Order: sequence, then structure tokens, then C-alpha cells
Amino acid sequence: MDDGRIFKYEVEGEDKAREHIAAIVKDGYRHNDGVVFEHYPSHRILKVKSHDISTRYVDEIIGT
Repeated sequence: MDDGRIFKYEVEGEDKAREHIAAIVKDGYRHNDGVVFEHYPSHRILKVKSHDISTRYVDEIIGT
């Protein structure tokens, strides 16, 4: 988030992870801790990251 917080949760499978990532980028993030429901619009999200998703389009970072 733009305020430094990181929200983390797990989903089952690559397809579900891709679906969640696309929705977060498009619509923002909805946080619910069981007491308070918050919605963060997409312009406040700096990065959406997932681990262990296979791809045929691997890229590399060059420079800073």
C-alpha cells in the first residue's frame, strides 16, 4: 500500500491467484479482519506480488 502496509493471504492454485491479482489491480483491495471492512482503491496499491506462478514469459530487471 502507499502507506507501507502489506496485506497477505493465500489462495489455492495458480488460476485463483491470477484471478485475485487481476481483480486487485482493477478494482482495488478489500480488507476484512473480521471486525472492520476496508476498501483501498487501486491507485493506492503500489505492487501486487505472488509466488510460485509458472509462466512462459520470464523477464529480468535491468538497472534501477
